[in-house]
Amino acid sequence: MVSHISAVLALLAVQIGAVAASSVTGTRPITAATELPAPLYPGPRQEVISGPHPSYSWPPAEATSSPICKSVQYPFPSGTNSNTTRADAVRDLYRRSWDQYAEYCFGHDQILTLTNTCADDIFGWGATIVDGIDTAIVMNLTDIVTRQLAFIAEIDFSTANSLVDGFDAVIRYLGGLLSSYDLLTSGYVPEGTYNADHVNALLSQAKTLGDNLKVQFDTPSGLPAAYINFTTNTAVNGQFTDPLNNVTYNATNTAVAGTLVLEFYRLSDLTGDDSFRELADRVQGNLIFPNPAPVWPGLIGSELDINTGNFLTYDFGWHAGIDSCFEYLIKTYYYQPSSAAASFMKDFWVLAANSSIEHIALHPYDHPELTYLSEGDVSGNLAWQMDDYACFAGGNLLLGGSFLDMPDIYNLGLAVADSCHAFYNTTKTDLGPLAWGWYNGSNEAYDPTWDSNTSYREEAKEFGYFITPGNAQYDSFPESIESIFYAYRITGDSRWQDYNWEIFQALERESTATIPCAPISDVNVPKSFISELPSYYFAEVLKYLFLSFADPNVVNLDDWVFNTECHPMLRNAADCGN
Repeated sequence: MVSHISAVLALLAVQIGAVAASSVTGTRPITAATELPAPLYPGPRQEVISGPHPSYSWPPAEATSSPICKSVQYPFPSGTNSNTTRADAVRDLYRRSWDQYAEYCFGHDQILTLTNTCADDIFGWGATIVDGIDTAIVMNLTDIVTRQLAFIAEIDFSTANSLVDGFDAVIRYLGGLLSSYDLLTSGYVPEGTYNADHVNALLSQAKTLGDNLKVQFDTPSGLPAAYINFTTNTAVNGQFTDPLNNVTYNATNTAVAGTLVLEFYRLSDLTGDDSFRELADRVQGNLIFPNPAPVWPGLIGSELDINTGNFLTYDFGWHAGIDSCFEYLIKTYYYQPSSAAASFMKDFWVLAANSSIEHIALHPYDHPELTYLSEGDVSGNLAWQMDDYACFAGGNLLLGGSFLDMPDIYNLGLAVADSCHAFYNTTKTDLGPLAWGWYNGSNEAYDPTWDSNTSYREEAKEFGYFITPGNAQYDSFPESIESIFYAYRITGDSRWQDYNWEIFQALERESTATIPCAPISDVNVPKSFISELPSYYFAEVLKYLFLSFADPNVVNLDDWVFNTECHPMLRNAADCGN
């Protein structure tokens, strides 16, 4: 889901800057129940307790565990619901995109498709190869996988060409290694198809990388630092300047802190080294016992003080900087339902999901058919805005709502997935933008200048949203495709397959004979290409599309759990027969 920390931080900077410059007045939007006032928390935050965050024993002494054993994937009749023609079309797009990358940039992180030049902006470890190999495995592209495996076996994960952000190192590289190992050793691929030493190297390389990432936890709070210097083997803090009091903190964001527990659990299970699980568990206390308390239960902010473990902002939502923290709370429990620690994560996810239903699941003015998950500003006010990253929530809510038998959460997941799909029918490219705003139940926007913007008004009247400034790009976003995939696999309704086929066709239209696929700078300007093709295009976009049309037993949701970069890992659900 979330894919590149630099892009996330850039979007957060825009959002926080806009928040600091705006004043919010007027009534609040209508929720499903009633008009709810949003509390104001004007900083500075003298109420935040100073000093180190209390350490938590995992699992807490009162923890109990009664694992849930329930199928979430729809029981498709054997041999039905695959569409070979569509699956083959997606596989062909992978091959054409890979061939362009392999010809000009093999071994580099990413290709600049417009110039056929290369970028090494994700530590120089060959991100496209490691991020994209499990998609090629699932597609049975054996010649490509053979070459990818040989390359991966030789990567030097002890050195990097820049500071390493732990977020991308975990979700792209560690996730890709673990997923490929699971796929190749689980019987999914016949034994002997690939070089056994190269297959085994996937796990040994994952262990090496995991060991080299441990230094990021050498902080007073145990929260992971934003970056690691692989040359000096030291953690490097990120910083956050509070726009309300102009104080700068050594900080990490919530998504960085929360988006590693799934990979670290799996790495511990595969290697027998519990240190990875222990490090990940230590982080969770800061997240699910938040200090200070958030505006609404479970809806935590996006920035944490690396020294104290305290939250620095009251912004809320499922957007960039928070998104995959929520995602992993329920997925870690789904990965191992017998884990008492994961049970606490699940309970916090339920709290956040129910709080979302009550407080931030909103309909835009005069468009009751749409449901958005509003984000909040740093002071805790509703902002009536949402970004594409939050569109993953549809699938996440469906997964958790189905697994836990919680129909209200399940139905919110369907509504969000449907609403995010709507963007792909309302732009000139049929692709969705990065972020948008809407007019609330009183027909007001968050930024007062948007109230008098004629073009915004016209767009919102017709479509229920307007694209906010600087957010018109489609940067190979996978989140809506992801939620549509989950909706199909969980409900069994073929309309969701058709939705993803429409998106695939839009991608095909936004291509040329020499450019199989490229991001778009403006979703209302066809073929307004962005050059850099992100590695998550191979990992997420193409895998979610392919799995929407392949036999449903290919990476069955009952047996696998996906990390935020769409890397499937085998569930550790032995108590449930897995």
